[in-house]
Amino acid sequence: MNGAPALQRLTGPWRHGRWRPGVQLAAAVAIAWGVATALHLPESFWAVMSVLIVMRPSAGSTLDAGWNRVCGTAAGALCGLAGVYLQHHGAPMLATTLAVVMLLAFASAAAPGLRSAPVAALIILSAGGIPGHSALQVGLLRMAQIGIGVGVALAVSTLVSEYHAGARFDEGCAALLHGIAKRMAAARRPAGAEAERIHAGTRASLGRLAVLAGGADLEARWWRRGTAGGHSAYRDKVRLAARIFQDAVVLDRVFRQMQGAQADAAWREAAQAAGAAVAGMADALAGKGAPPDLDGLDRCAQASQGSLSNALLAAPLSLLLDDLRNLQSALVRPLPEQPTH
Repeated sequence: MNGAPALQRLTGPWRHGRWRPGVQLAAAVAIAWGVATALHLPESFWAVMSVLIVMRPSAGSTLDAGWNRVCGTAAGALCGLAGVYLQHHGAPMLATTLAVVMLLAFASAAAPGLRSAPVAALIILSAGGIPGHSALQVGLLRMAQIGIGVGVALAVSTLVSEYHAGARFDEGCAALLHGIAKRMAAARRPAGAEAERIHAGTRASLGRLAVLAGGADLEARWWRRGTAGGHSAYRDKVRLAARIFQDAVVLDRVFRQMQGAQADAAWREAAQAAGAAVAGMADALAGKGAPPDLDGLDRCAQASQGSLSNALLAAPLSLLLDDLRNLQSALVRPLPEQPTH
């Protein structure tokens, strides 16, 4: 009985499917080593190290954050190769290595995409001698091994990914909108610390969605050969979701300021219409329903414009309606390289 918790921790990843990224990484390591060995490259494990640097569990994360590491690794490899060239023509090895690595480390602080560059440069610059090969040839061999590792990591993570960023983004964005809709239509409105905690959690979710949107757009460009005019569909969606969240915050503040029986009935009707519209948009984003019906929200917005007692509702309701319509247009916009019907 005392070993039950430990056994559950050991078996948990296998029961919940968390073993897939590990198997994916192990397969990429084996493939990279096999390719380097088949090409008779010396020190084949440098290709394995490149896989460990750039590998990600999903296609979107590999093509976004992983692609930055790929570019940094390539830049570092080129700088390392330049350092080896200088060493080949008489430059001091220690001074050249320190100068190149320190320069890339400084640059990586300003450009996050270069964070892997110092590591790649150090791999090449610290290369030991190989019988029958000059220092420049050793550097070229290391660069080839890095290229093999990077290519295998991208291929495996893209073709055998645990999930795709686009589907994960739509699922997460739909969940966020459902939460906003539920709070809009609720009879009791959280206040004070509780409201701030909810808003902070929503902002954090939007930040994660923004990162995922970058991966989803990059994934779409890879698989669908880009978008017309460089359009970023998922980034547009997360931007509109953030605006809907801000509209909901403004509406909540307006509802708190309204008092009286007539105003109370008006805000309840507006809250129900707004919540229903956002919930319908979330269902459409998740692919669970038809395009949302925005007529009820439109009627509430027009009614508030013609009523002095409810004038405070006019602007936030109209803004929410515009943002929902823009998001609806983004949902029905045809995907690149796909035929429209």
